[in-house]
Amino acid sequence: MYPTPILWLEIGVAILIGIAVLWTKAEYGLFLYAFALGFPDVAFPLGTTINIRMDDVLLLIFLGRTLLWSPAPPCRGQKNIFIWQMVFLAACIFSIVLETGQGTSPAAYDTAKMAGCAVIIFVLPRLVQSESRLRFFTAGLMCAGIALVIQVRQHLVANAAAGAANFQQLKSAATFDTWNPNTIGQAMILLVFAAGLGWIIFSETAEDGIFWPCLALGFALVPAFVFVRGSSMSIAAGILLFLCLLRRWKSVLVFASVCLCAILYLNAYHSQMLEDASTLNVKTGEGFSQRFDRWEMALRAIQAKPLVGHGFGQELDYLTRIGSEGVAHNDSLTVWLELGLGGLLLFLLTIFQFVRAGWFLYGTSKFQKQGALILALTFALFLDSLGLPTLYWEKLPTIALSFAAALVGICERDDLEISAREIRGFASAKFAQHSPPHLSSPGKCHI
Repeated sequence: MYPTPILWLEIGVAILIGIAVLWTKAEYGLFLYAFALGFPDVAFPLGTTINIRMDDVLLLIFLGRTLLWSPAPPCRGQKNIFIWQMVFLAACIFSIVLETGQGTSPAAYDTAKMAGCAVIIFVLPRLVQSESRLRFFTAGLMCAGIALVIQVRQHLVANAAAGAANFQQLKSAATFDTWNPNTIGQAMILLVFAAGLGWIIFSETAEDGIFWPCLALGFALVPAFVFVRGSSMSIAAGILLFLCLLRRWKSVLVFASVCLCAILYLNAYHSQMLEDASTLNVKTGEGFSQRFDRWEMALRAIQAKPLVGHGFGQELDYLTRIGSEGVAHNDSLTVWLELGLGGLLLFLLTIFQFVRAGWFLYGTSKFQKQGALILALTFALFLDSLGLPTLYWEKLPTIALSFAAALVGICERDDLEISAREIRGFASAKFAQHSPPHLSSPGKCHI
C-alpha cells in the first residue's frame, strides 16, 4: 500500500513544523542532537563505508541556521581556536586538490569524515553560546551515555553464547555494528567530560555534587570493563589531572579506590583476560597490539617524504603497499605521513590552542574549574591519540573539542559582561560622588 497524497502532505507539514521548532528553539535541537549520538546503529548507509545518522541530519539543519541567522562573534580564545582549525583544514583541502590533479584522490570516506568534522567545528561552538543551551546539550549527552551503556550491556549479553576467547573478542562483542571497537573509548571520553561539565554548571545542592561525579565514574568504567585499554588509561589520567589541578586530594584517593575495585572485579570474573590485557613489554612491544610494528612502518613511510608527505587520506594505501598490516594508530605519525612536517606543526598548534585557552581560564578564579576541565580533556584526547586515530578528523573527539570551544566562548563572554557591568557601576558611583548636591539629592532644595 502506497502513501496517499494527503499522507505525504501531512508528513511534509510535520517535517516543516519540526524544522521550525528546531530553528527557533535551538536548545531543543541541541538536546536531540546529543541524544541521537547514543544510537549509532540507527543509520542509513550510503555505500559500504559512509552512514548517515539522525545527528548528521540535525547538524545540517544547524548549519543552515548558522549561515542564515548570524550568531554573536567569537571571543578572543574562540577566535584563536577557529583560526588555527581553519588553517589546518585549508592545508588538508589543498592536499586533496593536489592529489586530485595528480589522479590519486583520497577515499570518499576520508573526505566525508573530514567534511563532517569541519561542519561540527563551524556549527556547534557558534550555536552553543549560552549556559542555557549548554545545559540542554549536557543533559542530552547524559541521556545518550545511559543509552550507550545499556546497549553495550545488551551486546555483551547477546554475544555471550558465542563466547570470547580473549579480551579483543570481548571488546568486539561489546561494540556496535557501525563503530570500530575503540570508538567506545572515544565516546566515553566525551561523556566523562560532559559529566564533569554537568558537575560545574548544575551542582547547586550536595546531591548534585555526588550525582555528577558518579555519572563520570560510571562512564569511565565502561571502556575498562570491555578492555579498551588505551582510552581507559587516558580517561584515568585526565580525571587525575582535573582533580590535581583543583587540589581535591580526597577525591584523588576516592578515584584511586574505585580503580582498585575495578581491577579486583576484573580479576575475579575475567582473570585470564585481565592478565593478557595487562601483559605489556615496552622493549619488545608485546601486548601493544602490534603498535610498535605499525609505528615502525609509518616512520619508514615518513622518511620517504618527510617534508611534504604522501597526501591527505593516503596513509592506509601507502602503508599497505610497503607491507604494513594497517594504519599507524598514532595521530601525530599519521598527520606527518600524510601532510608532511608542516602539516604536523599545524596539527600540534591547533591542539595547543585548547591548552592555551584552558590555561587562561584556569588562571581566572571564577572559571578555574572550566579551565581545569578543558586542560584535562585535551590531555586525555592527546594521550588517546598516541595509540589510536583520535584527534585527526574523528567525529566524537571533534564534538568534544567543539564543546570545549563553546565553553571557552561562554566563559569569556560572561567575563566581558561582568567587566562591563563593573565599569558602569564604578563610573556611576564616581559620578554620584562628584556630582553637585542638587543632582545627587533631587528630593531636597538647596539655597
